[in-house]
Amino acid sequence: MSRLIECAACLEPFEWNDEVIEVRDDYYHKDCVTLYPIGYVAFLDEDCLGETENDDGQMACSIFDEGQYIDDDEEDE
Repeated sequence: MSRLIECAACLEPFEWNDEVIEVRDDYYHKDCVTLYPIGYVAFLDEDCLGETENDDGQMACSIFDEGQYIDDDEEDE
């Protein structure tokens, strides 16, 4: 089984429908970072994480492999 991918900020694993921001091969929940519309640069508190292309975020299931996020079926268990 693959390991769950966690948010680099809050360390919580991603669920299948979480909006994910990718910055320099690190992944964050969209709600954990602040995005500024200048190409998009993600900040965690006052620390600049770097530029990102996915300002709207992407669903975790479209970025990670199955087993690397909490599936909808796993939530019900």
